[in-house]
Amino acid sequence: MKMKDLQGLSMPDLQKKLKDSRQELFNLRFQMATGQLQNHREIRHVRHNLAQILTEIHLKELNGEPAVVAVAEAPRPRRKRGAATTEETS
Repeated sequence: MKMKDLQGLSMPDLQKKLKDSRQELFNLRFQMATGQLQNHREIRHVRHNLAQILTEIHLKELNGEPAVVAVAEAPRPRRKRGAATTEETS
């Protein structure tokens, strides 16, 4: 994808492309680990596209366009480390 194409996209579209590129990179890495990847240069192309998307997002943020932030899930409660070990030793 060319930078001119990315410059014309809105922030939500860039966020979607970012998510898709990261998913594609994950899938390619998984294929490489299992020996199913035929063309290893695909990983380089996806990483290059990912960097271009991130660059355009940062440029838009610097120019004042608000970033679209996905609503994060509530954090999961943390496990207590010392509780299980103190009960076993008593």
